[in-house]
Amino acid sequence: MRPELKNKIAPQGEEICFCLLLALAIAGCATPQANPDRPPDHLLTIQANELWQASGIFARQGDVIHCDAAGNWSDAFAKFTADGNPDILKTHLGVAAPAYGLLMRLGDQTNMVYFIGQATNVVAGRSGELKFRNNFSLPLGVSGELKVLVNVMPDADGDGVGDYQELATWKTNPLRKDSDGDSFSDLEEINDRLYRPLTLADEP
Repeated sequence: MRPELKNKIAPQGEEICFCLLLALAIAGCATPQANPDRPPDHLLTIQANELWQASGIFARQGDVIHCDAAGNWSDAFAKFTADGNPDILKTHLGVAAPAYGLLMRLGDQTNMVYFIGQATNVVAGRSGELKFRNNFSLPLGVSGELKVLVNVMPDADGDGVGDYQELATWKTNPLRKDSDGDSFSDLEEINDRLYRPLTLADEP
């Protein structure tokens, strides 16, 4: 190649490389977008004596899955809510959970099993269909059903609280894990508000 042509082509190549690097930098710094939409309600009936029951509900990795369960199932001796029997812990399905507690898994992988209980938020560790079951060893003598209300919502900042929950319920910033900048995450503060016993102010 003649030197004069080489000198003309080289700057163009440098400009192209610069543009590509700039585009990659912009793409990597893209601001996540919160989703303010109310997630749809899915009401499921989970039978006490059946194995993994498909829900037809799908979650993507990182989504927040909120579940509220009501009702009872029982064995020959007692009735239990979705929280199960706290005196008996079972680990046969890959998770340590009370016997007769409500369990959920994502897809067909048994190593992605979560204890749900009566109410909880779960961050999806993978993408897949939600499946539910009673944490029993043998179905003999087990009966009853639970009604489980399920919402699946995106979580833009990855703090374990869904975008809709942050905007509609807690009034926190769905794009910041620590909305008020006090070194405690939004999830930590929400859990503190939910589970800390209320105390009365000292009387004057």
